Amino acid sequence: MDEEAARRKMELAEAATEKGKIFFSGRRTSEEFNRGCDHIYRLLSDSYRLYSSGSFSTSVFLSITAIEEIAKLEIAIYRNKERTAPAKNRRDDALFSHQDKHAIALQEVITIGHRLPEAIGEERLRELLDMAETGRLIELRESALYMDNVDGAFVCPGERIDQRTAREILLLALEVWDDRLVSLTNHTYDLDAALMQIFKDVAAQ
Repeated sequence: MDEEAARRKMELAEAATEKGKIFFSGRRTSEEFNRGCDHIYRLLSDSYRLYSSGSFSTSVFLSITAIEEIAKLEIAIYRNKERTAPAKNRRDDALFSHQDKHAIALQEVITIGHRLPEAIGEERLRELLDMAETGRLIELRESALYMDNVDGAFVCPGERIDQRTAREILLLALEVWDDRLVSLTNHTYDLDAALMQIFKDVAAQ
């Protein structure tokens, strides 16, 4: 664990609860949180189906989107009218920044477990955590979705994203889900059983 990075990410997450848009109504928070978890479950399940069918670039895009939504949902449960000030504009709200959401979701505690490092390697996990803070995960997200010209050559997402990358990002997203949201409601355990089976299936490949 990088202790300095852990401090930065924790401070970013705490600051994100203090300013920005309030997502929950305040009347049915648990129900709304569970619906948000269902949404993330579908993103991850769809990413797995795309990965299994060989659509690796779109799988990567959905996996990164799931990571962003995990960060949004975790912060949303701490935002309310008593503690959260409105943001003057979207730029002041961490939940409208891809890079901030990546850093909030990919907390350093994810390095403590054995499952993900064993599946993708400690060095690659460190690289992915660093990518979240530097903005390079945004670059990967965009390369998974958009056509581009790279070094004078026209390229499409399917030509830039391979199976290995799709596997690593899907496993990362599944681990982030398990680390950040599971246990916050009983409903998360029901979803987690199916998602961790997906983790085992992908990790075994």
